[in-house]
Amino acid sequence: MSSPHPPPPPSPPPAPTTITALNDVLLREIFLRLPAVTTLARAAFSCRAFLRAVRSSPAFRRRFRELHAPPLIAFLTVPYMRGIVPAAAGRGGFQFRAFTDLLQDDDASEWRAKADSSSDVPYHDGYVCFTNRTTDQWADYSPHSQALNIFPKKPNDGDDTCLEFHMLSPDGEEQRPSRVVCVHHDRSWLWERVAVFSSHTMEWQIFPPTVTLLLGGDRNVTGTVVRGFICWVHKNKGCILALNTVTFQFSRMDLPPPLKLPFSEFILGQTKDGKLCIVRVHECNLSVWLRTTDDDSVERFMLHKMHPLHTIIKEVTERSELDGVQVRLMTVSNGFVYLSVYYWGPQASDSEWFMSFCLETAEVNILLNEGSHLPCPVDAYIMTSWPSYLIHNKDLEHVVTGGISEDDSPIAIEETSNVLFTAVHSFKETLIDDDNVNFLDIDAFLLDDEKNSLLNTITTLESGLANARDHVLRISFDFDDRKGMETGSWWQMCKARLGRAWSQLFSS
Repeated sequence: MSSPHPPPPPSPPPAPTTITALNDVLLREIFLRLPAVTTLARAAFSCRAFLRAVRSSPAFRRRFRELHAPPLIAFLTVPYMRGIVPAAAGRGGFQFRAFTDLLQDDDASEWRAKADSSSDVPYHDGYVCFTNRTTDQWADYSPHSQALNIFPKKPNDGDDTCLEFHMLSPDGEEQRPSRVVCVHHDRSWLWERVAVFSSHTMEWQIFPPTVTLLLGGDRNVTGTVVRGFICWVHKNKGCILALNTVTFQFSRMDLPPPLKLPFSEFILGQTKDGKLCIVRVHECNLSVWLRTTDDDSVERFMLHKMHPLHTIIKEVTERSELDGVQVRLMTVSNGFVYLSVYYWGPQASDSEWFMSFCLETAEVNILLNEGSHLPCPVDAYIMTSWPSYLIHNKDLEHVVTGGISEDDSPIAIEETSNVLFTAVHSFKETLIDDDNVNFLDIDAFLLDDEKNSLLNTITTLESGLANARDHVLRISFDFDDRKGMETGSWWQMCKARLGRAWSQLFSS
């Protein structure tokens, strides 16, 4: 009887999967599931293959922006621009230190931020106010949108005009903003005139004066830039004055009837696909209006969605009662609403909950549970542009060492667009006469002595804000806590995400 055949030798173990074995398509599928752009940046700079996959695909970056809220840097309080940093929760006084001494050279400049103390920056409606200590002229600058409002004459001089400079960003994140729009108008909006600066031609295009559409509007309104429009909300007229940034023609958009009621509070913003929207919270319902063509082929704002917030508020606050609940709207950016919830009156609580709300999916993300209710207005300071260090640029090439250090962090090399300053500097060379009103009155804002110029003061502010953003983003990377994390543990997480990516690819 023959003996049985010996068992076959065991198969050799499969070769371990390595990071370099993944193709760019799979890497991007994994990266789409990372929670935020700060996490994406840390992953990208852990190896060259990751960085190449992120930098080489504009389509991936567009998709990532569609799926994720823009990075929240801080909440800025009114009337002084003090920053509350969600990423710094539990780190002592960092949240305020990051946003102090933003104007270290303020005392040396003719232009200064008027405040009760040297460390405070006056801040209201998203703008920092600067005054000239010699001429008493003043200007407002937005650190959110880099908009600049100049008031050439003192109010008691009888010239109640304003020049608003707004940055227009192109649709693609690969380019720097290339146009600046100047809107010259009187404070009551009885007339207006538009000029457009192109960074390609380095020239201003001047449009004829336009006939007013308002017959006297609100005096203290600020322009909001959304894709395709610059908008000014005039509540006393029940409308929005909109400047089309393609045709540079003004139009009047009527507000929806519920928003024409006295004391109605709402904010303008844009959806993920760039549509102009209006958002209001009333009686724990978040309503969204979009500009839509009705059955009569007339374009108007129509109610798009109404999201009940009752269940969300109860889950977030862990309270069953809604009596006295207050919802504070801050901003709408790329389809995400930033808001806070607190209780008032007999149900008052010590806490305030800050969160983001996705208009498309109704998903809520808790950003911060502040230990005490903030008794002042609050703005969300958001990083709206895609980080330049995650875009392929030969001028920004540098060594990837497998981590991000304090010295060679890619965040530090992010550049600030100087298109606005170039435009304003060239503007003083352009003479525009409108009933003998000379635009060269802004010379006082652009003194040859750079140390004393308004733009130098704004540059100092932007430099301080850039440093604050760097510090906040470093904390978001959680660099200190994860500095010693080995590649193996990171790879284990990647493999788990890769499995989910494979499942989605096969199901589709």
